[in-house]
Amino acid sequence: MRLSGKIAVITGAGRGLGRAIAIAYAREGATVVAAARSADEIAETAWLVEELGQRALPVQVDIRKADQVEHLVTQTHTTFGVPHILVNSAGIGLRMPFQETSEQMWDTVFATLLKGMYLVTQRFLPYLIEQQYGNIINIGAPLERIAVPGFAAYCSAKYGVEGLTRVLAKEVRRYGINVNLLHPGGFANTRMVRETVPEATKSLLPTDSIAAAAVALAAQPPRGKTGQVVDAQAWEAAA
Repeated sequence: MRLSGKIAVITGAGRGLGRAIAIAYAREGATVVAAARSADEIAETAWLVEELGQRALPVQVDIRKADQVEHLVTQTHTTFGVPHILVNSAGIGLRMPFQETSEQMWDTVFATLLKGMYLVTQRFLPYLIEQQYGNIINIGAPLERIAVPGFAAYCSAKYGVEGLTRVLAKEVRRYGINVNLLHPGGFANTRMVRETVPEATKSLLPTDSIAAAAVALAAQPPRGKTGQVVDAQAWEAAA
């Protein structure tokens, strides 16, 4: 199994792409820390991981809050040790004309998609640097497809995620840490997408279509592919 002996922390693991990645990692032998705001959802994800014979730890956390992120780090370190894989998959949807987007709406989207990723990554990073190894995978979006009316806040935040991914990859490559952005290559069949893009429900991609690329990126050795934007559909086609 490609991830045997590895510890993976996955935010947004309660459902959607985060859960699909958690299950894919468990199938490859990884221990999984499933983090999200919903206790019931991460408990179910942890159960699914354990059903596959792997260890799991559900941690309820709002990644927008530094003290809760600190709790996530402490629980991970105390229970399993230093992670080898970090997946930033926590998401939020908003489809609203720019002129009708309130400051609170804007801030909520950015706090979840970008600030939360910053808080989680920055807090785990010293451990990855110390062990001179790690794979950080940030879940992005096919931006050329969502740069449409109504997605100003969401699209802006996801461009921020891509920019942070590219810069951080250059900063930490010398420590053996790979940082990449992964997106499903289209609209995935998640609750967020079904609620914000109902007209696309007939052509949604299954959430596990991201699994193969997510596993491949997580299994990379030090100084592997880094600073890349990976389209899961293109990855599958090329495999």
